[in-house]
Amino acid sequence: MRPRASLTGPLVLIVVGVVFLIHAITPEFSVTNLFFHYWPYLLILWGVIAFIEVNIRFARGGQAPANGVSGLGWMVVLVICLIGVAAYEIHRVNPWWRQVGWERGIEAFGSEHEYTIDPQKKGVGATPRIVLESLRGDVKITGTDAPEISLGGRKLVRAFEERLADVANRDTPIDIAVEGNMVIVRSHQDRADSRSRVTANLELSVPKGASVEATGIGGDFDISGLTGDVDLSSSNAGVRLQDIGGNVKIDTRRSDLIRCLNVKGGVDLRGHGSDVELTQIAGQVTVNGNYTGSVSLRDLAKPVRLESLRTKLAVEQVPGEIRIERGSLNARNVIGPVKLTAHSTDITLNGFTEGLDLTVDRGDVELRPQSAPLGRIAVHARSGNIDMALPAGAKFAMNAATGNGDIDNQFGGGLSERSEGRGAKLEGSVGDGPDVSLVTQHGNITVRKSSGEPNSPKDSGGEPVSTKPRDNVARLVWVGR
Repeated sequence: MRPRASLTGPLVLIVVGVVFLIHAITPEFSVTNLFFHYWPYLLILWGVIAFIEVNIRFARGGQAPANGVSGLGWMVVLVICLIGVAAYEIHRVNPWWRQVGWERGIEAFGSEHEYTIDPQKKGVGATPRIVLESLRGDVKITGTDAPEISLGGRKLVRAFEERLADVANRDTPIDIAVEGNMVIVRSHQDRADSRSRVTANLELSVPKGASVEATGIGGDFDISGLTGDVDLSSSNAGVRLQDIGGNVKIDTRRSDLIRCLNVKGGVDLRGHGSDVELTQIAGQVTVNGNYTGSVSLRDLAKPVRLESLRTKLAVEQVPGEIRIERGSLNARNVIGPVKLTAHSTDITLNGFTEGLDLTVDRGDVELRPQSAPLGRIAVHARSGNIDMALPAGAKFAMNAATGNGDIDNQFGGGLSERSEGRGAKLEGSVGDGPDVSLVTQHGNITVRKSSGEPNSPKDSGGEPVSTKPRDNVARLVWVGR
């Protein structure tokens, strides 16, 4: 009997090939992240292809199969489900199985024993470089005026027996080594027996001129009152930084919260996690990673670049706030030009200057530019409504079009509207101004006069600030993929 032809195999090969081709061309495109979050689409694609094949065979007079999926097919489905669920749970920030101690082995069965870390003090000068190596546990670092480092805290050892916990505590001393201007804090947790798990929660007072470099296996960082740089890297950590005078670099594989407040230098944030809060940052801000919670950017004085799996954003300054949540992006009082690319996101921009370049796959767009002279505005949506409220005295050249929807011109002026098939166009000029292009393939377009003037951006002290980019601020060049 002639074997039955199927489209599934060739199409799956094409999809897999395209995904790995994109990864080869653009290495920052993560194939694993794509699989972690979207593996159910493999089953949906397979089911759609099988459904189409059955209907085509039936339309040609063939007999519909008794079972749409063979026994081997169901086995493949089961394997995909198991691998997909396991990969997603491993990649989550706080999955349930970590709470019961699966990842930590004996933690689910052993007992926790607490020990006090002997206090230590050493003179280190005014501007030391503090290095913490491969630490598991929480770290709190506070800057002081004293030219010395002071260390204390407690150690938690989980083991089956108290005797084993005592041995693990003895084998993992916390020590401070001073090597010139470098101060190394070692926990020696790698010396612990495999039957014990050691966590060291440290409290350090260091000179406020110190810089900090730390690598962690798990545990939170709380650092405040330093004028030096901070460089943190951890597999799983919450990070809270306040009053930092230097540059900040954070790289996490998982994180429940990253919060930076009042940083005089720049902030470079990379990796994965949940919530991000960046407030009062004087230097350039770069966010490059996949953060699944809420991202809040407030009072940022220099260019901002954000790039994730779903969003690319570049602005010059953020005197107001940008808030990104799953399915929405809201911004108020930002200094452009604004360059934004998003997928499946509703976008609201209130009070932006110096122009806009916006592309969204699916989502409604609401725009309200500042009353200052408009910059060039270009908006393209594949599916979604566009609502633009322009200042009453604005001057611009309008070119709006929808492939399937209506246009409502409430602005008046010299704008003319006409229908084209299932869509419409709006063209014309109001005075001599920049181009305003609004295009959506499926959706309605509304152009109206703003009901009031957008709020002027204010600095942290409540005083109005200029909406023009500062002379000493280099413009951020957007490089799209």
